[in-house]
Amino acid sequence: MKDTELQHLLKADPERGQRAFYDRFFNYVYTIVFARLKGCAAMEDIDECVGDVFAQCFLFFDKQNEIKGDLKAFTASVARRKAIDTYRRVVRHTSRSVSLDENEEFVSDEDIEDSTERTELRRILYAKVDELGEPDSTIIIQKYYYGRSSKEIAEIVDLTSDNVRARCSRAVKRLRDMLFEAGFSR
Repeated sequence: MKDTELQHLLKADPERGQRAFYDRFFNYVYTIVFARLKGCAAMEDIDECVGDVFAQCFLFFDKQNEIKGDLKAFTASVARRKAIDTYRRVVRHTSRSVSLDENEEFVSDEDIEDSTERTELRRILYAKVDELGEPDSTIIIQKYYYGRSSKEIAEIVDLTSDNVRARCSRAVKRLRDMLFEAGFSR
């Protein structure tokens, strides 16, 4: 059904026209609203917003003779605006204030010491891989970080896959020795 036919149906038989409009645009409206609200609103809020979009559209159709332009663009505009309104309402009602009482202690689930240690280990490991030089550092990163096969790596570094496997094996042994010299146990 074309936009003009749907608009005519909305005027001639509002109940059937609204049903046809709803059926045609429900998934579209739901996708727009869900994309805007998925991280901050409950499913009930999302469903309510979708209903509000259609209510707003139907009120507009009752007051206007005809929509100039694309119905899809009009519907998307209403959906975005309603989603923004809902977002503002939800955020305003869910914002929490934090007491700054001196006797309270803030507790985090994150282990700062462990996180810092892992970050430092990654930095050292990357530096040692970089010390291997080319093409060994590229081979190690492509194999162990990106999970690429020897054939794929061979295309990247312009070697045969047998050469890539041999270089990788030697590079891992060299890397192990370099890490041992840097103070890491085997």
